[in-house]
Amino acid sequence: MVSGKGSTCAQKREAPEGSEASSSVARKRQKTQAIRAIPSQSTDAALSVTGELDVASFVKAREYEINALEKSMQNTRNGLTTRAFQQVPRKMRRRTASHNVKKVPRRLRRRAEKELTEWLDVR
Repeated sequence: MVSGKGSTCAQKREAPEGSEASSSVARKRQKTQAIRAIPSQSTDAALSVTGELDVASFVKAREYEINALEKSMQNTRNGLTTRAFQQVPRKMRRRTASHNVKKVPRRLRRRAEKELTEWLDVR
């Protein structure tokens, strides 16, 4: 005999299409794809009809790509990270852990200290 709790639990896990859970997953997917996308320029503009290379436009295009790569790396570093306190198992989470690094498990302490000092520097 199947209890009522087991059936509702299975229903919660399977989000139907068009529900809030699937839309949040879609938003997260879009965010990660947007952060990981690196814009580039075509090299065709640097070549003339005769096949000669216009060095100035070629260098300008490469400069744009290098800047785009650096910007993308910075966005990826900042956009997709999870906080150390989010890695703590739910049953171990405490409000004080966000202020006292010693309340965080040892494996995450160094990362939590770094995040806390960065947060204090920003304020």
